[in-house]
Amino acid sequence: MPYKIHTAPKPRPSGGQIFFYIMSTFCLLLILRNSEAAIEYMGRGLTLCAHTVIPSLFPFMVISELLVQSGAGEALGRLLAKPMKFLFGLSGAGCSAVVLGSMCGFPVGASVAVSLLDKNVISKKECEHLLTFSNNPSSGFLITAVGVSLFGSRGLGLILYLVVLGSSFFIGFFLRFFMRNKEKPRGKEEHPHFPSGLHPGGITMFTNAVSHAAGGMMTVCAYVIFFSAMTGALTNLLQNIDGVSHTFYALLCGFFEISGGISAASALVGETAFKELPMILAACMAGWSGVSVHCQIMTLCGGRGLSFKPYIIAKALQGILCGGAMWIILSVADPSTLPPLSETVAHWIPTISRMGMITPWVTTLSHIGLVGGIWGLWHQSK
Repeated sequence: MPYKIHTAPKPRPSGGQIFFYIMSTFCLLLILRNSEAAIEYMGRGLTLCAHTVIPSLFPFMVISELLVQSGAGEALGRLLAKPMKFLFGLSGAGCSAVVLGSMCGFPVGASVAVSLLDKNVISKKECEHLLTFSNNPSSGFLITAVGVSLFGSRGLGLILYLVVLGSSFFIGFFLRFFMRNKEKPRGKEEHPHFPSGLHPGGITMFTNAVSHAAGGMMTVCAYVIFFSAMTGALTNLLQNIDGVSHTFYALLCGFFEISGGISAASALVGETAFKELPMILAACMAGWSGVSVHCQIMTLCGGRGLSFKPYIIAKALQGILCGGAMWIILSVADPSTLPPLSETVAHWIPTISRMGMITPWVTTLSHIGLVGGIWGLWHQSK
């Protein structure tokens, strides 16, 4: 009787894997079908990275790394330990991720949270909780680029920023009842010789921070360029299909990429009977942040065994909350008290290119801070 070799049955692909395969094939066919548009928008993505993304993000990513590596974030956490515990059920060490993520925009908050995890200052559960509410669009983007450039109203941009920030803090507070942290940081080190919490490092600390931030910056730019190409190919496809509404197009763009989606939503001003719709859509997209940003966050956090399900659920919930809050505010507030909306809204690519006007002052202040930090590290290393 011949001997039969029993082999284990091949595992069947899950529903998520099948969906990923289908979407990958669709993206490939989409770019091949609209290759000229994809190449054109890829060039615009490169311009966006060079003129806006890198100048406005890179200095903050370096500074955030310095804060974590030097122990300044831990020192700040000791001061804010009680508020963080009361509001979010987290230790004070994560406050630096919340503060920098709220002011500097994504992915700075995620970068700080991951750095704290790598240093064993916070646990995995705390890191997952921080990711759900510490990654939001920057104040400069929402107030200046969206409020002033797109909607012609700085006040509306400020309201949008406060709505996004308030909804994120509400989610962080709400999730404290479902993401209770029962684990402690792995092997957290004590520094008896440094009671202030600050660690000596010298110039090596600065060079490590720059190298780490450069790697993260390359990841961010790669996703910006890829999704710019995808948006261009999708735009070219939808323009050739009759019956596609501008609202659906704006929602589709905003699902993938926040800048293009909000710009497409602003183009609805004056084209819809529901005059509050463009601002409500912009609020939803700012809360959701787009697949491009989510991919950036996942890449920065990869290889650490973190679960991204709470993060995705939180961002979807935040998008709904932001849209609802903006609808309530615009329904209650007297429109005459807000600065008037611009009558004409430029196409989203020229508008995004004008975002570069917000970066010089940000870059200048960041460079001043970097020079001061280098000077302090140099004297510390002596």
